[in-house]
Amino acid sequence: MKIRLFSDENGVSPVIGVMLMIVVTVILAAAVSSFASTTSTQEAAPQATFTADVSLAEGNITLVHLGGDTLLRNSVRAEITYGTMSTSLGSDAFRFEPMSSYLRPGDTAYVEFVGNSTTGSALFNDIVVNRNTPFRFTLIDTISGQTVYSTNLIMNP
Repeated sequence: MKIRLFSDENGVSPVIGVMLMIVVTVILAAAVSSFASTTSTQEAAPQATFTADVSLAEGNITLVHLGGDTLLRNSVRAEITYGTMSTSLGSDAFRFEPMSSYLRPGDTAYVEFVGNSTTGSALFNDIVVNRNTPFRFTLIDTISGQTVYSTNLIMNP
């Protein structure tokens, strides 16, 4: 008498095969969903056009919003570059008029600094800009981290 341990030569049941296919599909769908949800989209910077002027006597940089997107005061910062030095000014350095919280086309923003008419210099945080010398002013959107406006200005008396 010969005893066979595995006497059935049939393959996997069709029901088990379908279940395995469903499990594989669910795992793939979960992997794709997880990957898609972790990729972030780059926030676009607001687009706006300005004119800018600086006055040592008035102690501010004047920005006139000529057109484009509305800017929120708490989502902008300024960067001043003078030679190889650079400093950042937060939203507290800005004054928006006529509304204090946002800047629309036709409105004016003032970036205030400490001016010394005796020495003919302006102080932006730790950078001293002398009269009649050029410096770079850059307006940055803090939400996207991108530049909204940038220009070279000359410190007028």
